[in-house]
Amino acid sequence: MTATKQIFSKEKQAELNKLDIQTDVLKKLYWEPDLPPIKEGAYVFGFQIEGARWDPAVGQLEESFPKKPFSVMPVVNCRAVPLGDGKEDKAIYKCPVYKTIMRSGLGYVFTA
Repeated sequence: MTATKQIFSKEKQAELNKLDIQTDVLKKLYWEPDLPPIKEGAYVFGFQIEGARWDPAVGQLEESFPKKPFSVMPVVNCRAVPLGDGKEDKAIYKCPVYKTIMRSGLGYVFTA
């Protein structure tokens, strides 16, 4: 994520500490062919959601299925964007991303 911010910062002459990561969920899983070419950012795959699932038909998070606490996410495009003006969009869910299921300060990566 840091490298994505650094590349954006260099290309756009933006301050690194005034950038954030925006995530856009694609409609394809990583093993499916024909991923669109990436314009900016980085494709990330392997995210798993705990306690919810991604519904590809609707394109949003839904309740998890019974006895299936984990769900695999489609490919996510993570790209750097300038920080917002401070107003929060209530329609966007800010999801913390951790390296492992052990949620500790050391495992925190970023907010998707």
